[in-house]
Amino acid sequence: MKDLVQKAIKDITIRSRKFPEEPFRIITENQELAIPYLDSAIEKAISEKEDLDEDYQLHFYALYLLGQFREKKSFPRIMELISLPDEAVDFLIGDSVTTNLCDILYNTYNGDIELLKESVKNPDINDFVRSSMLKAMGQLYLDGSLEKTEFQDFIRQIVYKKEEIGEYIYTELIYIICECSFVEMFPEIRRILADGRVEPFVIEGYAECVDMMFDDKEDICKTPINAADLLRGWAMFEQPKQKEFSKKDMKDLLRAIDAEYERPKKKVKIGRNDPCPCGSGKKYKHCCLNKPKAPIDEVETEQERKKWLKHYPVSASKRETGRIYLEDFFDSESIEIDKLIYLALNYRPIPIWQSEAEDVVDNRKRVYLSEAFKKFREKVKREGIKTVREYDEKYSIHYQCREWIEVLQTLLEESGDSELLEDVSQCCKNM
Repeated sequence: MKDLVQKAIKDITIRSRKFPEEPFRIITENQELAIPYLDSAIEKAISEKEDLDEDYQLHFYALYLLGQFREKKSFPRIMELISLPDEAVDFLIGDSVTTNLCDILYNTYNGDIELLKESVKNPDINDFVRSSMLKAMGQLYLDGSLEKTEFQDFIRQIVYKKEEIGEYIYTELIYIICECSFVEMFPEIRRILADGRVEPFVIEGYAECVDMMFDDKEDICKTPINAADLLRGWAMFEQPKQKEFSKKDMKDLLRAIDAEYERPKKKVKIGRNDPCPCGSGKKYKHCCLNKPKAPIDEVETEQERKKWLKHYPVSASKRETGRIYLEDFFDSESIEIDKLIYLALNYRPIPIWQSEAEDVVDNRKRVYLSEAFKKFREKVKREGIKTVREYDEKYSIHYQCREWIEVLQTLLEESGDSELLEDVSQCCKNM
């Protein structure tokens, strides 16, 4: 059997265009015999760095196979390999840094959390490598292997450190905070964004972070992993011929996109004696038949609002185990106000051929924000809230008061609504 394993190792030592299915099978079935060869390949790569024969491939396969075998003893050597200078890391393991490295680190982790911490803080290590280390730490927290206070303290050390350690690290920190449901660390997210440590095209803003925090969660790192499954689809190997994307396929795609944003609205005729759709239990003729439409119903239907709230954090009405909800931290009134602001300000990804007129967009924003302000003013008065900061700390969700109130003031000035503008301005002065 040893001879068979040695041959399999030899077969995967040199780069090939065809994925080595059979050698991988043999090595997987005889992992104890194979591990010493795989460890040696990692050590060879560390030693030779960029002087390694470019056709030598065993160290690359070894990285994945040791991850599959969950070989804890290999963790220090793997950490040494990925902590080499940028050029060496890129030459030795290439795109694995941004694809599967976090999975490999998590599956080989040997309990040395201090090694991970110090490596993440080390600016001489590749940013993408450190990002993978952070992801592994996040998964360690999620499965209970890393204590919450310890992990949060570590994150805060990075956030509040004056010396910057890399833009990509700050981006990953935001993702980790959200994936781990650290609601109490929203101030840290605001700090990262306020300091301009993340590019806007990567994370649009604080509102997106709130959505991520309350979104459905998946494991950050995969366990277990299958090396062959992860590797055989790589471009370095010959792949089955793919079906060409035809003009018809393109037309179908564009048609589907178009339908998503311009779906015909079904008009349902309601009889005078039918139950009122508002849910009051009264007949339509005795309820909403002759009621004037609310301003928000004039700009968008309830169906349209639901569409644009599709990515808003889901309600706690149907709870899933282990998931957090807005209702766990905010009252229903503040959520209602936030939804109105969200409908006004949240980015709407509509196709360029369906772009809206600027006055239509501004009117919609003004109506939603005006309604939000009226509810906001009532809440502030009823609860005796003295400052904007106090409201933000207790009730603001996606947007802080200054962000949306300033937009509202501008829109009211442009529309000539002096009465509401005066109310808004006076409210701001008092707070």
